[in-house]
Amino acid sequence: MLDLSFLLPAAARAERVALSDETFQDEYDRYVAEQRLTNPYGVLMSPDDFRRYSLGSNWLTGLKDTAQKVVQTCRLMVGIHDYEYYVDHMRSQHPGATPFTREEFHRYCLDARFPGAGNVNKCPC
Repeated sequence: MLDLSFLLPAAARAERVALSDETFQDEYDRYVAEQRLTNPYGVLMSPDDFRRYSLGSNWLTGLKDTAQKVVQTCRLMVGIHDYEYYVDHMRSQHPGATPFTREEFHRYCLDARFPGAGNVNKCPC
């Protein structure tokens, strides 16, 4: 396995090294339980390997958020609006309003981008 601990900030690395034995054992037990649940015949890491290769319990959260932002940016670059972002915005900023369905949202975005798309006689250019 690849040791990715160098990706952590120095403070997080120091905190990771200073984990108490109880906390480490809890994390290792959680790892064993998850692995046994997903793949009962898989080979588990030894506690030493787990300590060396583990970046903590939530290190993938930041990576997942970053990947979602990259995907959202790429979609916006080609003109595909993000429906999940729209729904989150509607819930937080306009709680009384009913958001569009996914199909209504995409139709609204297409009509906004190409106003003449519904009319064959009009050129969207």
